[in-house]
Amino acid sequence: MGNIRFGNLMDWGQVLETLEDMTKKGRLSEHQGELIRLLRFNQNWRLREAAIEALEFVDHPSLDLAKEVFSIVKRKDLYYDVRILAVDGLSKLMERIVDRQDLNGEDANAFVDQTISGLAELLETPEPPKFHDALNTSLNLVRRVGKAA
Repeated sequence: MGNIRFGNLMDWGQVLETLEDMTKKGRLSEHQGELIRLLRFNQNWRLREAAIEALEFVDHPSLDLAKEVFSIVKRKDLYYDVRILAVDGLSKLMERIVDRQDLNGEDANAFVDQTISGLAELLETPEPPKFHDALNTSLNLVRRVGKAA
C-alpha cells in the first residue's frame, strides 16, 4: 500500500494532528489516497468528518477522491450530518476537478454527468428537508460547473 502517512487509524488523535499538519503545509493533494482511507474508515466518525472538512484544501482533487465523497453522500447507513458535509465537500471539489487540465476531459465530464444523475435520484427519495436542501444546492452548482466545462 506504499507509504502510509496516517498510520494506525485507531490512534485517531495522532491522525487528526497529522491531517492538520498536512493541511497547514498545503500537502493534501499529495496524499489523496490517505484521505480516501479516512473516508472509508467506519470505526471513527471524527476521522471521516475531519477528512471531509479538509477537502476544501485539496488543490488538485482526483476523480477517485470525489467518487469516494459521493459514495458517502449516497450511503443511507450514515447519519445525515456527515452526508450533508459530504454534499458540501463534493460541491467544493467539482469546480477544481473540471478546471484540471491534466485530467481526461471525457472522464471528468462523465463524472459530472453521473453526479448530476445521482443527486437528482437522491432528491426523488424521501429524505429530511435539510438533506434535500443541501442536495438541491449541490445539484445546481454541479449543473452550472458542468455547463461551463
